[in-house]
Amino acid sequence: MILSVHLDPKFKKSLNELREKGGSSSLAAKKADDLINRLLLRGRDCSHTIGKLTKNGELRIKYCKKYDLGNGYRLISLKNGCNLVFLFIGTHDECDRWLERNKGLQYEIYEKNGNLLETKGIPSTDFSYQQAKDPVDEYEDRLMAKIDDKILRKIFWGLCE
Repeated sequence: MILSVHLDPKFKKSLNELREKGGSSSLAAKKADDLINRLLLRGRDCSHTIGKLTKNGELRIKYCKKYDLGNGYRLISLKNGCNLVFLFIGTHDECDRWLERNKGLQYEIYEKNGNLLETKGIPSTDFSYQQAKDPVDEYEDRLMAKIDDKILRKIFWGLCE
C-alpha cells in the first residue's frame, strides 16, 4: 500500500526535458504522468497494478522498481516504507547508466521540500491486507518453501567436491 508519492527534483527536471523534446520522448513523459496520476488516485488500493514493470526487475538498488514506458523508455522508482519515490526517467541506456552511478542508493524523504503528494483511495479495513507482502516476496517465499536440502545437494553437487 502506497500512502504518498515523492517526486525527486532531478526526476522532475528529467521529466520536463522529455516533455520539451517531443516525439517519443514526450509520449514517454505523458505515460509517466498517467502512471503517477493513477498512483495518486488509486495508490492505497492497488499500488501493484499502476503500470507495467520491466521484465528483469532491478537488483542494483534495494526496493527499486523500473516501469516500462514503451519505445525504450524507463521510469525508476524506489519504495521507501509506505512511500514511493520517483527518481529518474529516460531511455533504457540512460537509466542503466543512472543505476550504475547510484548503485546501493538509500533515499531519505524530507516532507518539508514540497514534493510529497498524498495518495487517495480508501485503504482496506482488513488488517491482513494492510500487512500484505510484496507479490515478488510472496513468490520467492513460495519457491523457497518447495526447496529442501535434497534439491540443493543435486543443484550444487559439482561445486562442493
